[in-house]
Formats: sequence, structure tokens, C-alpha cells
Amino acid sequence: MEKLPAFRNEPYTNFSDPANRRAMEDALAQVRAQFGREYDLAIAGEHLKTGDLFRSVNPSNPREVVGVHHRATADLARRAVDSAYAYFPEWSNTSQEERIKLQFHPC
Repeated sequence: MEKLPAFRNEPYTNFSDPANRRAMEDALAQVRAQFGREYDLAIAGEHLKTGDLFRSVNPSNPREVVGVHHRATADLARRAVDSAYAYFPEWSNTSQEERIKLQFHPC
């Protein structure tokens, strides 16, 4: 069963150390490589594309597109809320371990 490690504050990292700086730059490069990706709507386990796209940008560099998202209609938003409300009884009886698993491996 998947478990997250217990929370602990991260220790101070000295980025003047070349190994630490390189590790940080590698992590940022991994994230940056995913910029511009298109994201479907996810409602009740179903992935939907509306074709009405909007771009999410980096607020410190608006020319940098972080992701492209499908815009939901009012009906789709209602459907998402209704689905979440209907699923609440099952979710509220789901163990912490299963919730963690679903966060890392969504449907």
C-alpha cells in the first residue's frame, strides 16, 4: 500500500553548492518540459475536450504558457458539482491510504 512519508520541514539548502544548484535546476527543467501541455476536463472519471481552449500563463512571464485547458460550459460545471456531491458518501468512507493512491494514480 502506498503511503506518503511523514511531513517534516525541509532543511535549508545551500544553492551555492554546485550539486544542490544542479539538482534544483534539473527539477525546474523537468517541470518546464511539461509547459504548454493540453489538459482535458475530468468529470466523474470521464475526460472531455470542449475545443474551447484557454491558456494559463506564468504570471511573472505572461509570454510563457504553463498549460492549455478546455473551458467548461455552465452545464459541464453543474455536472461536475453534481457528480462530486453524489460521490461524497463513497469518498467520505474511503481510507486515507486509498485517497493518497488515487492522488498519485488518478482514473
